[in-house]
Amino acid sequence: MVNAKDKGKRGERMWVAVLRFFGFAAKRTGFHQSQQGCDAPDVTCPDTSPIHWEVKNAKIAKLKDWMAQAMGDAKEWEIPVVVWRIFGRWVAIFPNAEDLLQILQHADLKSLEEQRQLQQKKGKDNESTNTTN
Repeated sequence: MVNAKDKGKRGERMWVAVLRFFGFAAKRTGFHQSQQGCDAPDVTCPDTSPIHWEVKNAKIAKLKDWMAQAMGDAKEWEIPVVVWRIFGRWVAIFPNAEDLLQILQHADLKSLEEQRQLQQKKGKDNESTNTTN
């Protein structure tokens, strides 16, 4: 039988690894949550402040409960985000869509678009190289 706490810890460690892969300094709050109070995020990442990360690694979605937990634990100025590991992928859930829109207002979307198009082109170039070999 799977220990739910261990599964949660694994999910938190995996999310920290994802954040680090993208160049963010992140760490699992873990034991320190009890020291900081129950409102501490599962993962702390000063580079993504003001986001309050609530990490879930479960097969069954409890979205209403997770969103309530994230909103209840986040400080007034923080943006609660639930990240859920399901079927080998990460899903981000914003309890408040306006929070997502605020993030987008401050993002360099044109640069993101160019980067993604370049990655897609490289992927196609690699596919054509692999099929000709």
